[in-house]
Amino acid sequence: MTDLTPDNALQPDFVATQDMVSCMDKFARTFEASARRWELVVYPSLLAFIVLAAYGFFLIYTLTSDVNRLARSMESVVISVNDLAADMNTVAGNVASISGNLGAIASDVNVGSSDMGNLLVKMDDINKSVGVMTVPMYQIRRDMGRINHNIHDATGPMHLMGDVFPF
Repeated sequence: MTDLTPDNALQPDFVATQDMVSCMDKFARTFEASARRWELVVYPSLLAFIVLAAYGFFLIYTLTSDVNRLARSMESVVISVNDLAADMNTVAGNVASISGNLGAIASDVNVGSSDMGNLLVKMDDINKSVGVMTVPMYQIRRDMGRINHNIHDATGPMHLMGDVFPF
């Protein structure tokens, strides 16, 4: 049996405490080694996350700025399109006015065309009348030539009489 002396009674507790201390020491070393491995993964990952978060913020800020510029540009486009629409309404009104005026011009041209037809008929009548007048005018010319010849023949004796009459 065991002898229960005060030194022996403390010995099992002392061994258990030493085992516990060595276990805790081993656990602490293992935890430190594990923590170092995790530090090699976690800290760079945390740094990469911070860099990516900053870059994501920059991208969102840039996108917001670009969308703001796009919105302002679209506002000016809308204003320009509204002005264009107003101008197109004016153009449409002017085209309608021109269309009405072209209808009036077409009717005037139609009236002028019928008047030209009448004028052509009258010009044809004038042409015929001038053709008819050509023959008598030729005869008058021929007769005037004869009268001229006869007056020329008569001037010889008249010239002799001019010597007789002093006036």
